[in-house]
Amino acid sequence: MWNLVADVGGTNMRIAAISNAGSIVDQRSFHSKGELDFLHACTAFVAEHDRPPEGVVVAAAGVVANGSVELTNSNQKFSEVELAQVCKASSVKILNDFEAAAWSLATITQSDVLALQGSTDIPHGPRVIIGPGTGLGVGALVWVHGQPHVVPGEGGHVSLSPQSAQEVGYFEELVDLWPEVRIGAGLAVEAEAIVSGTGVPVLYHSIAKARNTPVEPKTSEQVFALAKAGADQNAVIAIDLFRRFLAQIAGDLGLVFGATGGVFISGGVALSNPWVFDDSFLAAFNAGGRHSSWRTKMPVYLYQNPDFGLLGARNYISTR
Repeated sequence: MWNLVADVGGTNMRIAAISNAGSIVDQRSFHSKGELDFLHACTAFVAEHDRPPEGVVVAAAGVVANGSVELTNSNQKFSEVELAQVCKASSVKILNDFEAAAWSLATITQSDVLALQGSTDIPHGPRVIIGPGTGLGVGALVWVHGQPHVVPGEGGHVSLSPQSAQEVGYFEELVDLWPEVRIGAGLAVEAEAIVSGTGVPVLYHSIAKARNTPVEPKTSEQVFALAKAGADQNAVIAIDLFRRFLAQIAGDLGLVFGATGGVFISGGVALSNPWVFDDSFLAAFNAGGRHSSWRTKMPVYLYQNPDFGLLGARNYISTR
């Protein structure tokens, strides 16, 4: 008997087989916008095995409703009914990708992380995960009678607002370039508009316009590289804002859940740019006004295992 788990994001799709012992025994990767959509990729994967999987659990980067999901940053949608048909499985579950990421925290170990603040030994307690990738994912894991339970949500769409007169200009340009992310009548925007791989190029463009400097389209990777090298002041400002807002959201969520078990930073953008998580990141994380001392006591980790979505899907299966 085996189970199929998958992690489907806006950029990549990964499919794996899980053995009875809970080990990943076969794993394949596909591009989310490639020739094969997810259902066809699953069909091909299952066909390579002697028998169909007993169960299927998919971590998907989108809002899951009524057993269906439409990927937020990729033109794909599928349902549990369709997956059951193509995989010939008796049990199918679609999880939001960061619901699955939160499930991975149930078995996370010291070897999976780099400690940014607090003990290298991961303490027991409520845990929060936040991950800037193509979008911005958020999830939490709590313990009830000694058993892990996940609290899913769409924390990537909470609001962010300018915090200085200078930032007002950046936000004005941002909502002009990307009106869909505006929240309300003011200048508040979805967090994902700034703290994500999709948002960073738009933020960079907005800053360049606000500062009346030449605007050349840049990818997220280019903006981070320019900021790291100090070669482009617009990029430096953009990544400073990315760093500060990510830290503030992470600290806020840590307070919401009382994350004595740690706040974990994950996601493709984070893993590709560990230099962002410096003293200024921790200063922003710990800047909590009357509760700053509480924040400094929360462990903070950079989650370095890229398989957290697959591991979370596996952990979900083990609880059923």
